Amino acid sequence: PPRLGRGTALAIVRPRTLSDAVECLRLIVDAGCAVVPQGANTGLTGGSVPRTDEEEDDEGRPRVVMSMRALDVAFPIDDGERVVALAGVGISDLANNLPAWGFPDRESHSVLGSVFLNPTCAAGVAFGSGGTQLRKGPAYTDRALYCRVGRDKWGKNAIEIVNTLGVEGLEDADFPNESGSAVEVLDVYARDVREGYTRAMGKSSDSVHGRAMAHDSTYRSRVCSDDPDVSRYNADTRGEDCNRSEGKVLILATVHDTFQRPESTKTFWISFRDLETALEFRREVCLLGPDDLPVSAEYMDRDSFDIIDESGRIAANLIKVVGTGGVMAKLWDVKLWVESLPFDWAPTICDKMLHWFNPLMPAIIPPRMMESGKAMDHHVAMTVGEYGGGTLERTLERLRKFEKERGPDRVAVHECQSSSEAASLNAFRFVAATAFRTWCVGNDVQGISVDYALPKNGGQSPELGGGGGAADNAAPLRRMRYSHFGCNVVHEDLAYGPGVDVHAAKMALKKSVESGSGGKLPAEHGHGTEYKAPAEARERWMKMDPLNVMNPGIGGTSAKFQYRE
Repeated sequence: PPRLGRGTALAIVRPRTLSDAVECLRLIVDAGCAVVPQGANTGLTGGSVPRTDEEEDDEGRPRVVMSMRALDVAFPIDDGERVVALAGVGISDLANNLPAWGFPDRESHSVLGSVFLNPTCAAGVAFGSGGTQLRKGPAYTDRALYCRVGRDKWGKNAIEIVNTLGVEGLEDADFPNESGSAVEVLDVYARDVREGYTRAMGKSSDSVHGRAMAHDSTYRSRVCSDDPDVSRYNADTRGEDCNRSEGKVLILATVHDTFQRPESTKTFWISFRDLETALEFRREVCLLGPDDLPVSAEYMDRDSFDIIDESGRIAANLIKVVGTGGVMAKLWDVKLWVESLPFDWAPTICDKMLHWFNPLMPAIIPPRMMESGKAMDHHVAMTVGEYGGGTLERTLERLRKFEKERGPDRVAVHECQSSSEAASLNAFRFVAATAFRTWCVGNDVQGISVDYALPKNGGQSPELGGGGGAADNAAPLRRMRYSHFGCNVVHEDLAYGPGVDVHAAKMALKKSVESGSGGKLPAEHGHGTEYKAPAEARERWMKMDPLNVMNPGIGGTSAKFQYRE
């Protein structure tokens, strides 16, 4: 099951070659069904869940899930500076492959965050995911191979394969007179990789596609601008159609840049007396310029700190012991399997047990950081790296200056003394979402989650209520605010007692973010079924998929054939 939403599908198709994926797409569309592309099914907004509301879809079209997970082959090009990833390649798989391929000095885009869930690279592009890596930006590429569904001049369904990969031997021009295709050649490459054959490493072509962006190279400069715009958001319409497409095209393969691994790193736990001091730190230390950006800067408020400690110790300690790779993913799959069993207790029993046994586990972060976490209410876990030219030392100088000017009553800085302590901080931060669910289930309360981007020159908490309903009078039991601090993308998890209209509370918070704080939402998990996209984004999707056979109903669009009202 997904992390949000449930639905019924006529069938689940798992193509094992790109050619099969294209043919399956053709057969599904010709059969009058709607297609729901799916990666690892780890979404937070229901964007890869089949929806079959007959009141919304007047034809009652069956949904067929196209799970791309079996297309899990990747290979390097350009001497390891880029990779080609088929649609099922997970971000954890890719991170582990680069050293195995002989590129220990390179790293992939996503090496923190939800890597233990191993979501796919293609889904990251489709939903604009990934905010932990401040120097890299969200998942983005203009170099892809993907399918659009439309009709030809005779009015028959037609599958258009769009090729912007920009790789020598895979350009459309390399196949004159339909003498082959990039799909067929990539299938051969994938077979060779699976069977252990080696071939000469490919390289980018000198075409417009080969020179196109394989990550958002403008992001580092944008995020440092002190202005009222947001750094990133899901309704951004820039770039090739694969970006933030939310299932309206079928992504087959993508090209991604890899990145220089820092020569050395230092990780800090920094606590602040108040949010304003933390925001000053963000401006003066983290975002002074694009060349000196930290590797990551992750913010947590006091409720986040407390809930992670009260309900996240087991998950975080597991991550510390087994890492974020295959073992953790298998344990997560077991949890999802138990939750899907046909028993009343099944959906909650795992989180109940995690909450009950949490006190038996040791605290996640070192004692001195725990003391600081309890003494102050705002915290940042920051990692800085040396990328050449003194980037690390310049950041440390700014940090020391800030600490001296504010004094110990406003800021407390703790440097990790080992890689184990740094791993503890990362584990502490990245079990926040799972810890919140565990805390809510363990305390028999309701929970809602919202992610949004605040203006780059902002960062204060949006006011709660203001929606004009009963939710205005319902104060949350806990309000977790944790964010990708550099880009001002915030995740809020709010717990409410029984009987509170949490939908109304959620709508009120969304309204406050947009009208009161100048923010935009969602910021990185896609619109799914949780958010209505603005008109410009909906129009872009409708051009990609004029028949509305791909993921119908996404982002508040019509679920009906050809978007009929």
